[in-house]
Amino acid sequence: MLVLPLKLRQGLVSAVLLLLLLPSSFLAIEQAFYRQLLTNAEQKMEVHMYSILSELNLINGKIELNNNTLAPDFYRPDSGLTAYVSEDQLLLWQSDSSLNQDFELPVIELVPGQHIFYTSEQQQQKYQILSIAFLFDTGDSAKPLAIHIVQDEQLLLAPHISFRNTLLKWFIGIGAGLSLLSILAYYWTTRPLTRLDFEIRQLEKGRQDHLTGNYPSELRGIKEDLNLLLANQNRQKQRYRNHLSDLAHALKTPVAVLRTSPLAQQPELKEQIDRITAMIEHQLKKASSSGQDIWKKQTPVLPLADKVSNALRKIYRDKDCQIDIQCEPTTFFRGDETDLMEMLGNLLDNACKACRRQVKLTVQPHPFSLTIEDDGPGIAPERRKELFQRGIRLDTYQEGHGVGLSIVAELVNSYSGMINVSESSLGGASFTLSFPADS
Repeated sequence: MLVLPLKLRQGLVSAVLLLLLLPSSFLAIEQAFYRQLLTNAEQKMEVHMYSILSELNLINGKIELNNNTLAPDFYRPDSGLTAYVSEDQLLLWQSDSSLNQDFELPVIELVPGQHIFYTSEQQQQKYQILSIAFLFDTGDSAKPLAIHIVQDEQLLLAPHISFRNTLLKWFIGIGAGLSLLSILAYYWTTRPLTRLDFEIRQLEKGRQDHLTGNYPSELRGIKEDLNLLLANQNRQKQRYRNHLSDLAHALKTPVAVLRTSPLAQQPELKEQIDRITAMIEHQLKKASSSGQDIWKKQTPVLPLADKVSNALRKIYRDKDCQIDIQCEPTTFFRGDETDLMEMLGNLLDNACKACRRQVKLTVQPHPFSLTIEDDGPGIAPERRKELFQRGIRLDTYQEGHGVGLSIVAELVNSYSGMINVSESSLGGASFTLSFPADS
């Protein structure tokens, strides 16, 4: 399952809000304004309709109006506002403004007293129409008449376009302001997380030993818990090292006394004393390693590899060992320098002993892995599992590999890594140390 970073989540939420809320608000306001324009147009047309209705007269059997009381738009041709009076779709009267207009009366059925406001399209032109049906008293009878007030939609579009352009300018300004405010809010709210991430990286690099930043209440508990964890870890580690150091010093004196004894010259006793000495040194190295120190984890690999290889070239100058190192300068080992030195030193030393001339070190950064190869005789598959067993001695392994491999195995295991032994492309043995992605 993909887990998005908190900063990316906040950025996506802000972007979605801006991209959805602003356009939807713009459309809602624009449509509300247009509907209000239609409502106002209907109300004005009703006023015109009742004005026409009040001035309607029957003179010599003909319907006539006193045009002096009508709005000026009904006198001006092409004003966009016209009026018609009809009887059963038969035109009885029309305003002067309709003389140049090719408009056909709509075919609608209305009962007397009913009026309707609607939109009609003729010849690719839209009109807003208000129609009312009524009975006109002629004295002898009542005629069913209808009044139609017609307005060109262009009268609505002009204010609508003007309002939309003004609204668009305002929303562009509001969008720019909200975007700037969102960016500032983003940096302001994520700054504590950035600060915490920076301090943790400083802890990993060993540049500080506890968190010192001033954090909001939501992160203050995490800061205190991490500082408490670091303090307890450092105390336990120091106490562990002190105990092992005291034990080693306590054992060194009896071992030194035993070495001076004539009995110690016997091969069996000398071998056991050497093993005790080796075990003491091994445990001291193990105590000094930081495989369990999960914070100080930034050790550059290339300078350390160059240092080890230069020393080995001098030691094995008679063999003229060619040590090829393939490692990017920016590659880091997320662990202690002493541990990396121990692993590289043991494996490269073994490779130099076993090789004919060529040794190759390949470092992969993601995930971190070390591969040491040589062009020596190699290791038989049935012997590979024995290399890391406790108690296997150097002088029982004729091919030359095996020095310190138990120490290497323990160090790799302390970092939750794995060791794989295979055949090298150079013809000899290949040791690959693989570590988890977060190591």
